[in-house]
Amino acid sequence: MAESPNGAAKFTVLVADDNEVAQRLCKRVLEKAGYGVLIAADGLQAVDIALAQKPSMILMDVAMPGIDGLEAMRRIKTEVPAMPIVIASAHSMASDRERFLAAGADNVLSKPFRLADLISIVEQLAHAGSM
Repeated sequence: MAESPNGAAKFTVLVADDNEVAQRLCKRVLEKAGYGVLIAADGLQAVDIALAQKPSMILMDVAMPGIDGLEAMRRIKTEVPAMPIVIASAHSMASDRERFLAAGADNVLSKPFRLADLISIVEQLAHAGSM
């Protein structure tokens, strides 16, 4: 994990999404809020980056090329069970949310989500991890 200027470990978010606009938007908003950001463009890349760089949390899109976000999440949680993963999905019915949580997600953001909601979830996880 990268160090922030005050010497504390910086809270880093891996944004796993194949949509470049979504990647850039999330990156800009999270960096402006003071978080480090890593980007993965597909599920396999998300698994590789998560296991190699151990981000503080992952924002995982479900529909991605290669392996989907749920399979990527399963692989990551097998290796790092405590890794917080927030699923971002356009599938926003209650049954989808329950399915994502049952699969191991720590939270679910329905797309399109408000950037304020993203920051709120990241802040909750950042504070939970620093206690």
